[in-house]
Amino acid sequence: MAALIYPITATIRPFLATGDHSDAEIERMHQAWFKSVTRQVSLWVRPYASDGNW
Repeated sequence: MAALIYPITATIRPFLATGDHSDAEIERMHQAWFKSVTRQVSLWVRPYASDGNW
């Protein structure tokens, strides 16, 4: 699942840029999206990690 973080986060930037937002706002939205996806993946992967590795 960790391998999917980049494709999911990289493909959202053009979608965010379609609105009437400045480059700084787009960057902040993209960073927020990246953080959200990263945290969700870490929560989804948790059940598959052994107790000593979490």
